[in-house]
Amino acid sequence: MRPTNVESKKREQIVKDSKVGTWFSLGVVGAVLLLTYFIVFGLYLARV
Repeated sequence: MRPTNVESKKREQIVKDSKVGTWFSLGVVGAVLLLTYFIVFGLYLARV
């Protein structure tokens, strides 16, 4: 059975949403890593 036009548009929207979600998740992970780095680096400099 061939997918209808509505089904293919839904599938395209799901793929687009998942890409946005992936980039958002990567941004959050990157921000947390950067924040952790600054906190650890700041604590190290405070100790020295």
